[in-house]
Amino acid sequence: MKEEDTVITSGPFKGKKIRFAPSNGVNMFVEIYEEFMRKIFDFEPGEYLITDESSLYDFTGLDEMELTDIQKKIQDVYDLDVSDIASGNLLDIFMRIHYSKFGDPS
Repeated sequence: MKEEDTVITSGPFKGKKIRFAPSNGVNMFVEIYEEFMRKIFDFEPGEYLITDESSLYDFTGLDEMELTDIQKKIQDVYDLDVSDIASGNLLDIFMRIHYSKFGDPS
């Protein structure tokens, strides 16, 4: 078993392993994601778990918001259209926010 694996100790999934997706990418944008989660979903740090594989789809249904509602809120708050990011990947969105604030590193 790898160090990042966790074994469930009780319940119907007892003995099953959980492996969390990496979060190295999103962790490069801590200030952006904390602000984003607060402004878009009204979550404070510690009230959510996001990884490099997290997407807007993980948050649809909160406050009865659908994907288009979330995308519109991002447009309103950040003046960014993220509807072209079909996967809704949060890391891709955080990178876009970063580039809009600081420019493309190329």
